[in-house]
Amino acid sequence: MNADLVLVPGLNNTRAVFDRLLPHLPAGVRALPVDNPPLESVDAIAQALLASLPQRFWLAGFSFGGYVALAMLAAAPQRVQGLAMICTAPGADSPAAAERRQASLAQVAEGRYFEMIESQAALAFHPDSLADAAMMAERAAMVRAYGPERFVAHVRATIARPDRTTLLDGKRATIVIGGSHDKAFPPAALAYANAIPGCRQATIEGAGHLVPMEQPAQLARCLGEWLSEGTAT
Repeated sequence: MNADLVLVPGLNNTRAVFDRLLPHLPAGVRALPVDNPPLESVDAIAQALLASLPQRFWLAGFSFGGYVALAMLAAAPQRVQGLAMICTAPGADSPAAAERRQASLAQVAEGRYFEMIESQAALAFHPDSLADAAMMAERAAMVRAYGPERFVAHVRATIARPDRTTLLDGKRATIVIGGSHDKAFPPAALAYANAIPGCRQATIEGAGHLVPMEQPAQLARCLGEWLSEGTAT
C-alpha cells in the first residue's frame, strides 16, 4: 500500500492531536497532518491547505476537520482519492447549535477561553482518559498552542458552513468513524453513513470525542482497512 493521507484536526486542536496516531499507521502510508489556519470560512481554509498538498491524496477530517475536508472535496473532487469522516457530520448548524457557538464566542470575549476549554474536558474525553495525566497535559499544551484567536475564527467558520451531505455520494472510498462514548457526535449523529453507497462504518471502543488521542491504535486499524480496500480497487 502506498498512500498520502492528509489529516485535518478539529476545533481547539493543532496537528498534535494526531501525534499518538502516526506510529500506528500501516507501512506505506505517508501521513500529512496539517494545521487549520485562522480563517473565518471553511472554504478559505480548504483553499489554503490545498495549495500545499500533493496532487492526489486520501483525506481524513476529524470533527471541525470534517467540515474543512468536505470543503476541500467540494473545491477539488478530482484530487481526493478517499474520505474518512472521524467524529463529524456533513450537515450545517441548527439554529440552536449556532446560538451555543455564539455563546462560546462571548466567553472568549470575556477572556475566559482557557477556562471554558478546561471545563469541557469531561464532555470531550472518555472517563478513563480523564485519569491519564500525560494525555491531559498534551491536550493542555495543544490548546495553548491553538489559542483563542484561532478558536474565534474557526467557530465563525463552523456557524457559516453549508450542508454538504450531497457530496457523500459513494464515488470514492468512504468511512465514517465514531467514538463509543462521544457526546458531541453520538451514534445517532453518524446515521448519515447509512445513505452513502459502499460506506464503511466503525465505532472506536473506549473513546469519547478525542478518538485520535484516546484510541490511536484502534483508529489506525480502521484507517488502514479503509486505505487497503480503497487502494486495491
